[in-house]
Amino acid sequence: MTTSSRDKTKVHHMVNVDHRSRITGLATALLALTILSACSSPQANSVPGDYPDVSLAETKSPAQLLRNEAANRLPAEVIDQIIESEDVSVACLSEKDDPDGLIRSWHSTADVLISDDGAADAQTLVNDLSASFEEQGWTARSLGGNASVTSKLLESETSLADIQIAGYNINDTLPSTGLEQKVEQTTVQIQVHGPCVRTAGADSDEVTSLES
Repeated sequence: MTTSSRDKTKVHHMVNVDHRSRITGLATALLALTILSACSSPQANSVPGDYPDVSLAETKSPAQLLRNEAANRLPAEVIDQIIESEDVSVACLSEKDDPDGLIRSWHSTADVLISDDGAADAQTLVNDLSASFEEQGWTARSLGGNASVTSKLLESETSLADIQIAGYNINDTLPSTGLEQKVEQTTVQIQVHGPCVRTAGADSDEVTSLES
């Protein structure tokens, strides 16, 4: 991928770049955040694990800070661009179980585009980034991968935070299928998922104002 600059500015100084060669198909102040799985209860008003005393607004900034913290741990010398790719709330339950999208989680992600000089590969960067959190008591488990893709989930017993790190080596010849994606520039994607909390609904002023 050819970018307009070699700015190595960190996440809190995000820059705009040409998105044509982005990965196809990719979808203290750190509040302890861990994504809560969609529960079996069919009623959103009785979801186990809901945090009635925590608002979505209270989880937004901490999720962003944790994303930034993770991105800032990548070596500055290998970074080409850091792109803020998503900062939204996501429904924790299915539309059937929660038609109004009341139970929501804040998701903050960043795609870190790696310099194309071949000095670093995605697998090494993901493993090193994961290790930096493991040294602080986080646990990591593999989410699968192959020669082109490496993916890990980071969790901590002292945090309600969930960090997913995925590394994508250049793979511009194969079509996007499942885990494999068409990648034109080595990329590390960082996703932070906040806890599932009760909101006024997907279309409420509470949610829309946070996502604007």
